[in-house]
Amino acid sequence: MSTNKFDWSVPQKLSPVALLLILGKILKDSWPLLLIIVGRMIINNQEESKRNSSVGLFFVLGISVLILLVHFSQLINFFLFRISVQSGELIVNSGFLSKSKTIIPINRIQSIHVIESYLHKLTNTCELKIETAGTDATEIEIKAIGKEKAQLLQELLQHKVEASNLTNSLDQVQIMSIQFRDLLKLAISENHIKTFLIILAFAYSRLEDVKQIFGADTSKMLDQQLDQADLSKSGILTLLIVGFFITLWVSFIRVILRYHEMSVTSNKKGFQMEWGFLQTQQKRLTQNKVQLISWNSNFLRKILGIRILRFFMAGEDLVKIKQHIQLPIMHAHLLYQLALPYQAVWPSSNTESKMVHASFGWRNTIFFAVPIAVVSAFPFYLWNPWFIFFPVLVLLYLAISNWVKYQKFTYWFSETSIQIKKGIWGEENVLLNFNKVQHVMIKSSPFQRHRNLVTVELHTAGETVKIPYITLEQAQYLADLALLNVEFL
Repeated sequence: MSTNKFDWSVPQKLSPVALLLILGKILKDSWPLLLIIVGRMIINNQEESKRNSSVGLFFVLGISVLILLVHFSQLINFFLFRISVQSGELIVNSGFLSKSKTIIPINRIQSIHVIESYLHKLTNTCELKIETAGTDATEIEIKAIGKEKAQLLQELLQHKVEASNLTNSLDQVQIMSIQFRDLLKLAISENHIKTFLIILAFAYSRLEDVKQIFGADTSKMLDQQLDQADLSKSGILTLLIVGFFITLWVSFIRVILRYHEMSVTSNKKGFQMEWGFLQTQQKRLTQNKVQLISWNSNFLRKILGIRILRFFMAGEDLVKIKQHIQLPIMHAHLLYQLALPYQAVWPSSNTESKMVHASFGWRNTIFFAVPIAVVSAFPFYLWNPWFIFFPVLVLLYLAISNWVKYQKFTYWFSETSIQIKKGIWGEENVLLNFNKVQHVMIKSSPFQRHRNLVTVELHTAGETVKIPYITLEQAQYLADLALLNVEFL
């Protein structure tokens, strides 16, 4: 790509498409207010408004001006936003009354996320999100910038070289892609309970919107519909079947939105991922930014041999799931291939496994689950003696869960890394290279101190790894091993 087209030492403006996106966001944020006004006018059907329609028009215009004033800073920021690269630093100027200048050294940039919606594709632009290790949030967000200009900036920032050398790009090798049959497997093995709860939450929020906009008592309407519904065995069975298929369909849609046409290419510096259905997204992963990796599978995915691989990056916002780098692994050899640059030899392949103390499996049941079950059983018994079955069932579930969690918690460690396997009904593996550890903490409760046990925490810039209920000697050895790697390797 020629570098003479754009001189990044000269501050660059946003694309005019960004203004359309800002206006669209303002409308999206403000539609409940406008809809409430329109809904009230329709329902009330006031005769005064009919005789003097200009009153309603001025009222709507006044509300529109108010909305624009509230979002005035976003509109002004579009015209004043400038971005440039000078002396190895990314510089962003923005703001009107309260001006801000953000300066980021290029070598501190952790990742660059490229997003293309349909509007971006039609206008040959894209959105850029630039993240660093210094904060959990997205450091810089560029709503719309020319695609060719964005690609040049991405190369310039990611590879940390002068623009004149960008033509010597590294060879890209595709190592995985998601096919349609893989999407079907992922949809079938989705967490359908979570999907069903999302559907319920969405339906409830929409009912509340109807209540606020039109003033209708949605709870009363729902009760009336339930009273009129057929609650026979066949009616309930039909309702369950319909709910099951709706849940499957929503799960399939979620999988398509998340993994459609996902592909991963590799070069010497890291990986590049591309995916998207309604909008195309690209994200580059530099190996030296990876803090630890994990892979997990629920009960169904474990049977199907599917794992979800996640890279924990420096400065990543752990709350924003959409920003997490997660890859569906359909074949075991891909897992080793993707983890190879981070850790060539896994501790589980050449060291003996170790388990935590047995009290990890029963302590929470004895000290927490049993008292809660006993206290809750009393009002259930007074209500109906047969209802005591429910707290007993919950107690049994918690007791089994805690014991299975203890049985599954296994760890291995070598001179350079530690690997942990844990879970209850599913399974999760964590692989941590000791030279990524920022600091180590050893904690103990009175119960643990009585048995010479502690919990060791290995803190990285991306996530904290915990090994609970191990001996003090073992924890101290792990801490010394981690700190030794940080100091000398």
